[in-house]
Amino acid sequence: MPTTRGSRTRILTALLVALGVLMPTGASGETESIRDARDRREAAKDLAADAAEALELVEAEDAEVSGALGALDDAVALQRAKIAASRQAIEAAEAEATLRWVEVEQVGVEIREARSRVEELAVDVYISGLRPGLLLESDDLSAGIRKSAILDVVTGNRSDILDRLHALESEMEDIARAADAAILDADLQQRELESSMLVLDRRINSQVEVKEELEARIGEHEAAVKQFEREQYQMAVLIDNLIAEELRRSAPDLTKESGAGFIMPMEGKIGSGFGLRVHPIFGTSRQHNGVDISCVMNQPVWAAKAGEVIFAGWKNGYGNVVLIEHEGPVVTIYAHQEELLVSKGHTLKTGDVIGRCGSTGWSTGPHLHFEVRTGGEPKDPMIVLPG
Repeated sequence: MPTTRGSRTRILTALLVALGVLMPTGASGETESIRDARDRREAAKDLAADAAEALELVEAEDAEVSGALGALDDAVALQRAKIAASRQAIEAAEAEATLRWVEVEQVGVEIREARSRVEELAVDVYISGLRPGLLLESDDLSAGIRKSAILDVVTGNRSDILDRLHALESEMEDIARAADAAILDADLQQRELESSMLVLDRRINSQVEVKEELEARIGEHEAAVKQFEREQYQMAVLIDNLIAEELRRSAPDLTKESGAGFIMPMEGKIGSGFGLRVHPIFGTSRQHNGVDISCVMNQPVWAAKAGEVIFAGWKNGYGNVVLIEHEGPVVTIYAHQEELLVSKGHTLKTGDVIGRCGSTGWSTGPHLHFEVRTGGEPKDPMIVLPG
């Protein structure tokens, strides 16, 4: 691993401590200097980069553990397949053993029949030894000859039946041993495989615990990155407000309020005014519902009057646009911004920074399109803006 777990924990702790130092402690924005705010923004940027690096290291470790878990899963699947095969072998062995025991029973029947025949032969031989005149006592010569021949055959087959009896007994023993051995071998294989499964399960549980710990640490690092990014954003807004305040102090006309309580939404020269004009993109005569104020890219845009943000986002033609509702009710519109720094629901004071000037939407260059509407109807902004 590139770094140890303890070192990454120390990195995260240091970053969080630094974040605590960076976050405002209650001092008002008016007391912050632009240089201090910029220094704090750069510090937050560096800390965010450090947190992101620590996050990448932990994610790399997590990927490695995930790979190990995947390999273990494959091993488990293989072992389970072997166990399934072993169980099938046991079932086959048990079925084979059942057939063998059936054969044993059949052989036993043959053995009993053979023994019965041996006993009968023994009796016949014994009787024949007591009655040597069997041939003479027959009713006729041919019957006597047949009986004598049968007695000779029976007496001669006795050794064959005994040999068959011994062979059957030996075969029965062999069959029984083979059936028992098959079952024992299959049982042993299953126990070995199940023991391997226990070892794999323990390894998987250990890896899962490591992965859960890594995921928790990833969450901590991601939270740290987000905190530092929020700090950068807060510092950027603070810098914009400080710059705006500095501009207003250095140029009193920028903060001069009209009789309706409005200030200019941005420092710049007014270009296209309210009314009919030839659209710069479509080339047709159209009503222009506001005024255009020239700017440089990312120049701060100010709330022309205190109010509440009722929309902040993208609208076709307007690009990035903010709508603010004021007392009256009056709604002001700030279009074509490069970046929006407020969202719906924000309560604003006169002069608060709401975004940065740009050229989004239907625009031929950086400028702010500013509208004033009452009752939904557009009015000439110059009526309410300071002269």
